[in-house]
Amino acid sequence: MNTAELRKSIVDLLDQRGQRVLAVRDIARKLTESGLKVDREKLGALIEQMEGAGEIIAVRGKRYSLPRHTSFVIGTYRARSDGSGLVVPVSRDDAARQLFVGRRSDHNAMNGDLVVARASASKKSQRTARGEVTRGEIVRVLRREHSSVVGRFHEGSPAWVRPYDTRLDIDIEIEPGHEDGAEHGQIVEVDITRYPDRHPTAEGRIIDVLGFIWEPGVDVEIVLRKYRIPREFPEEVEREAEAVPLEVADSEIADRTDLRDRVIVTIDGETARDFDDAVEVTRLPSGNFRLGVHIADVSQYVRPGSALDAEAWTRGTSVYFSGRVVPMLPERLSNGICSLNPRVDRLVFSVEMEIDQNGGVVARKFFRAIIRTRARLTYTEVAATIAGDSDAIADPVVVDLVRVMDELYRVLRARRDRRGSIDFDLPQHEVLLTEQGEISSIRALERNDAHRLIEEFMLATNETVAKELFFAGQPSLYRNHLAPEMEKLEELKMLLAEFGYELKGDLEKIRPGDLQRVLQRIDGDAGERFLNEVILRSMKRAVYAPECNGHFALAFEQYTHFTSPIRRYPDLVVHRMLGAHLKKGGATADQEQLERDLVATGEQSSTTERRAEAAEREVMEWKKVVFMLDKVGEKFNGVITGVVPFGLFVELDEFFLQGLVPIASIGGDYWSYLDREHRLRGSSTEREFRLGDRVVVEVARVDEDRIQIDLRLIEAGGRPVKARTSQEYRQKR
Repeated sequence: MNTAELRKSIVDLLDQRGQRVLAVRDIARKLTESGLKVDREKLGALIEQMEGAGEIIAVRGKRYSLPRHTSFVIGTYRARSDGSGLVVPVSRDDAARQLFVGRRSDHNAMNGDLVVARASASKKSQRTARGEVTRGEIVRVLRREHSSVVGRFHEGSPAWVRPYDTRLDIDIEIEPGHEDGAEHGQIVEVDITRYPDRHPTAEGRIIDVLGFIWEPGVDVEIVLRKYRIPREFPEEVEREAEAVPLEVADSEIADRTDLRDRVIVTIDGETARDFDDAVEVTRLPSGNFRLGVHIADVSQYVRPGSALDAEAWTRGTSVYFSGRVVPMLPERLSNGICSLNPRVDRLVFSVEMEIDQNGGVVARKFFRAIIRTRARLTYTEVAATIAGDSDAIADPVVVDLVRVMDELYRVLRARRDRRGSIDFDLPQHEVLLTEQGEISSIRALERNDAHRLIEEFMLATNETVAKELFFAGQPSLYRNHLAPEMEKLEELKMLLAEFGYELKGDLEKIRPGDLQRVLQRIDGDAGERFLNEVILRSMKRAVYAPECNGHFALAFEQYTHFTSPIRRYPDLVVHRMLGAHLKKGGATADQEQLERDLVATGEQSSTTERRAEAAEREVMEWKKVVFMLDKVGEKFNGVITGVVPFGLFVELDEFFLQGLVPIASIGGDYWSYLDREHRLRGSSTEREFRLGDRVVVEVARVDEDRIQIDLRLIEAGGRPVKARTSQEYRQKR
């Protein structure tokens, strides 16, 4: 019996026993009586391993049960910056048994630790963002999540480090002689040598000095280490990458369709270095369009079971920062043989779609090919050509291609609009760096028609691939986005009503078009950006899974990710699954293993995607904080984007960054926090501050430790200056 089978037998046995617990010897005897051959030593080691992983729990000494049959909950501790936290069960069967843990009930657990907890005797509940949650306490820590942390070094006796992650609410004393030459205020990484099990502090040794926060690149290093994003490729992965050829070999072309004579182009940003997708559009004699989308065939070079594949699975996605990329694949592949660089031979997985005048795909074809792109275009060049600038692109053949592309884009966009797809066309922003890596400015990055054109082509391709796999019954990964939860929709409806907008229809049968119509009515409102964000926050996260549950926001019944295999692991998996579907003779052993692993791959891909998003967002916040260091005392216009018991969050119009107005700094009244109404109200003056109010603020302080900008409301005649609200703006307009 292998380990997996033995583990399942143990779980099944304990499940059958319910609340009756068993010692190791009893488990061994019961399994033997059922006809299984059991090695006692191996069994004991596995049970200890399962206990440490939270799969089973020891109660009344060393007698075991499943957590769901006990009063205990085994889960991950998710700390909050105020010192409280949630215990989120690791087992799906226990998902409803979340516990709220107060500051004094955390047993010195740290964020991310695997813990054993139980409900408090009073069974009181606590209202959280996840609804009403039972209060509880942590009994013990099973496994520590953090072996090292990053923070700011403080001189003293002893010296100490305060973690930058505010959820790690504990200081780490540095063992004398292990300061590694760190200077006061520098950012360091600390190896934890003693956890706060029986002490008020942890203890550790400095293993790396990163530098001062304002020094170029330090912010990225902090975040990479905080989220434990791999910074270097293992030697075995590098060796495999070095063995990959730099050019397409003749032997790789034989079974592929040769498209090297076609007018195919890539369209990307000016600074892009890896090119996943290339496109072409032809108008057919029938009046229909033929859209060809050619995606880098990464599966040709990254094979299942290889070190390259294992590392790509672990990373899940490339992570993008201003001035730096942490790629999913080594550069030799991501910027080399896999990248659809201009005017060189490259291997692709192609999707050809015949699209009618209504935007419907009336025919589709999938095949592997070899291409040689005619041009590497930028969004700026394509947008200018669409706008009528005939000199933006020198090649007249490519100019004609872009104009036909624009025709097809508008057909596809009109179809998606008719289907009620939600379009969050939010303004983006970028941080501009000097050659030395210092921040020179933060500016708006407006999307143009070229961005939307490529997006529309990729959406059509992803939906077409998803439909092919779904209706063929081929196992694969899908990109699922479920409808918002009822509670979120009710809160959104109330909030929109405060701004004069109505979310119509039965919320239980909400359709994406209902929300899209609200977005259209908001268009042009003074609070448009804020309200767009509010609607976006009401949505669920999209996830990867082998089940096809549709994409709510896009109004697609089938959707997957196929178009970015250089930078997203799920796309590589979908390439393999589509290849297996097209191949004659059935799946190989490798393919069958991939299909068995789809659930785990979907969960891993969803987790690494969230990790990358959080890391990218946090680095951007770091850069904003550093950028504002010399702007203390300056005044800015902004909008209130958050109302909390301790103050107001205000987003500055000019720099797309957010700061906090502490409630203590407002003064002039006793302020009450109205939770459901998202506002602060003065008890004596009845003055109010609510979401969407426009205000004038001054930068009061920049807190590097908390990555926070403290703001002060500008008073005029004893009252804060307010810009017009969204309702006032519409009335005057």
